[in-house]
Amino acid sequence: LAMGRTAFQNLMQSSEGINSVHGKFFNINGIPLMATYHPSALLRDANLKRPAWEDLKAFKIHLLQICPDYQK
Repeated sequence: LAMGRTAFQNLMQSSEGINSVHGKFFNINGIPLMATYHPSALLRDANLKRPAWEDLKAFKIHLLQICPDYQK
């Protein structure tokens, strides 16, 4: 989980903004990656909290598909 634009851009060697990539899954050498908003962005803009929450729920579902025993 890449929390914020800087983390995503560095991991993906990309210049895309977080608004266009949040909630989407990417692949880095076989490792799934999802980008979402940085926690400090949520403090500055309460409107980002709902999309960030939806991202986290999607991330959990994807994680459990990859590793069903993770919740244990």
